[in-house]
Amino acid sequence: MSILVSRFERMASAAALILLLFACYQVLKPFLFDILWAAILCVVTWPLYLRLREWKLSPHWAAAAIVLPIGILLLMPFVAAAITVPDEINRLLQWLNDNAYAWPELPAWLKELPVIGDNIAASWQGFGEDSSRLLALARKYAFGTSRWILEQGLNLAGELMHMGLSILVLFFLYRDGEQASVHVVAAIKRLAGEQTARIPDIIRSSLRAVVYGILGTAFAQALASIVGLMLAGVPYAFVLGFIAFFLMIIPAAGTIVWFPISAWLLIEGETGRAIFIALWFLLFVGTIDNWLRPILISREVELPFVLIMFGIFGGLLAFGFIGVFIGPTLLATSYALMLDWLVRTEREALQPKSESAGIEP
Repeated sequence: MSILVSRFERMASAAALILLLFACYQVLKPFLFDILWAAILCVVTWPLYLRLREWKLSPHWAAAAIVLPIGILLLMPFVAAAITVPDEINRLLQWLNDNAYAWPELPAWLKELPVIGDNIAASWQGFGEDSSRLLALARKYAFGTSRWILEQGLNLAGELMHMGLSILVLFFLYRDGEQASVHVVAAIKRLAGEQTARIPDIIRSSLRAVVYGILGTAFAQALASIVGLMLAGVPYAFVLGFIAFFLMIIPAAGTIVWFPISAWLLIEGETGRAIFIALWFLLFVGTIDNWLRPILISREVELPFVLIMFGIFGGLLAFGFIGVFIGPTLLATSYALMLDWLVRTEREALQPKSESAGIEP
């Protein structure tokens, strides 16, 4: 009878624990991505926090000293966008309504090219007719976008709230991160055994490699974009480069930056500058991530480039923008664990042979 009671108590305890965990999940569900953002930022910038601690700062002051600049860096673009975007959109709508459109003339030297000059002229005229229809369509529907603008403004306010919450969580992760990491490692050892104690280290190195690789590549592409825009004399080059930094995180998303600029230059009659921008981004900026991202990521973990691409796109589709970092990190962690398991299995298989070879008859 006591055995049945003991078994019933264990089942009841397990059911109560599962119910408690489910209730906690429901409570934290609206804030899971905020906590994930804070955890990613904490892991990536933890060496900087440790350096501040070496200066004899207390955990509170060190956390505040690193959270403050991070908060300003992350929140200022959203605040600036909330202030300036409505005015820029109204200016664009006014431009579409008031300005007459004229497709620029094809340069004479292109018309005079042998063999292909006539084909280029015909294609140019076709582009002009198509662009005229597109601009007319844009004028037709431009003034019906006020509701969409309002919705995007509300979404931006929501993102600001979530970003502020992530920064708040980040402060507590810095302050209590050392103690929390000890508890996490102890829990993993107790649940999965001593051999899995390296999982936090693998996750940490994989996450840093992915974040450094993705953000480092995006930063290099943003700098190259700013240089190209300045050479072409495009206004607001630094603002556009800042936008390009976030877009370049996603492969091939840089087209959103250079294509409208090139089209605008064509409309303004700046054919040479438009061609320069297109070639600069296609042949130079767009190729940086093909070689720089694998180099930066491989400094920490050995992850095939195809897994990086699958991780970025798959994570983006599964989790949204934060999936750009979560997807490659999951694949990198799984890949590292698999290699670790294979190496350990080979060593265990070779160990009996080496021991038997050392035994003297």
